[in-house]
Amino acid sequence: MAAATAHVITLTPAELDDRRLAVESTIGTVRIEDMEPDETTKKILYRYANGEIELSETNRLLDEYSRTIV
Repeated sequence: MAAATAHVITLTPAELDDRRLAVESTIGTVRIEDMEPDETTKKILYRYANGEIELSETNRLLDEYSRTIV
């Protein structure tokens, strides 16, 4: 059986900057509503911003996490 390999995302510095700006804008929008994203949500968002995961995985993780919040 073959060992699983991690998918490596290759992004340019400009793409990483765009992701970071998008995440900061998202967090800023939430703060305008006088709310603060919790640490788990921010960790998922920053994984996307840092190029560790793709947007589809980000959305999946956020959806999965949101089902655990009561």
